[in-house]
Amino acid sequence: MTPARSGSAEVGIVLPNSGVAAGYVTADTLVSLAALADSTDVWDYVWVGDSLISVPRLESVVLLSACAARTKRVRLGAACQASLGLREPVLATLQWASLDVLSKGRMTLVACTGPSRGDGAARERSVFRLHHAERVRRMEACVELIRQASSEGALLTSVGDHPELVPISPGFVQRPFPVWITANPSPTAAHAVVTRGLERVAALGDGWMTFAVPPAVLSERIRMLGVMLSARDRQLDRGFPICVYVDVNVSENEPQAMDDAVATCRLEGRRNATAESLNQTAAVGSVSRCVEFLAPLFEAGATSLALRPVSRDPVRQMEALTAELVPSLRAALSGRTTSARGDEGRDHLAPQAPPATASS
Repeated sequence: MTPARSGSAEVGIVLPNSGVAAGYVTADTLVSLAALADSTDVWDYVWVGDSLISVPRLESVVLLSACAARTKRVRLGAACQASLGLREPVLATLQWASLDVLSKGRMTLVACTGPSRGDGAARERSVFRLHHAERVRRMEACVELIRQASSEGALLTSVGDHPELVPISPGFVQRPFPVWITANPSPTAAHAVVTRGLERVAALGDGWMTFAVPPAVLSERIRMLGVMLSARDRQLDRGFPICVYVDVNVSENEPQAMDDAVATCRLEGRRNATAESLNQTAAVGSVSRCVEFLAPLFEAGATSLALRPVSRDPVRQMEALTAELVPSLRAALSGRTTSARGDEGRDHLAPQAPPATASS
């Protein structure tokens, strides 16, 4: 596999903006971490988390504005904007247009339906007075409006029975503006659930973001997505990013790293986090152990990773990721033969007939 500098393997840092509400990091520190990522060619993206009520955090659009002002090179985005379906579509479109202007065309939106279960999701529905199904419809409407406004430079509205294009100014720098879609069924999700999520990606997305799943599961879902895109006369090629979001805590003292990761997750409200669960979904431990966890995701077909430090000391984690983990990961990838994305294309991802029997 060729290194990320040739465009085949990108790595982003996810700023832990929920840590501001949890009390272990300041807003100033988050913006400084974005500037640090921008100052080195190790990082391709700076992402921020998003929610409004369900997981308290520094608001994503405000934080992205600050990051845009302090960076010049890295791409920026929300990973993922779970609150998009809670936002009024015209306002959300104008916000993302302004972010694109501030960043001089470096923004990417990752749209998400948001959580449907849990106490936080219930509180959010109560505050915004939206059922989850309505939230999903509004999210889809936002994506369609952003794509239309960025392509045409105007919003399609209607006054009475008369459709009207209303110009937006300042408009999007990127035309069209890139919108990825999150679909993240669990590895054991029913086939119908997986299909529904990936169909949304194929219908609405310029890319796909998912959360840590086993490489074999990722590879099969990429195959399914390729079939769905082909049915829409679209291609699953290098121009369609596939990003895997992974929690990470790097330390040669592996028990200490795991204790820190579990404690941080619980501090942020993930009360069910355990060492056993993080062993399955997160890269925790020594550099070599984390590389062994992450590299197969690229080999399964990912084009990008979004690494989210789960530590009460995100500055130290950022330093370790920048100086050790990401360079080691790139070196490991450059020495391996890809089974998923060679220069000759994605032959193994060519559309194939689905399995005869649905898995669950």
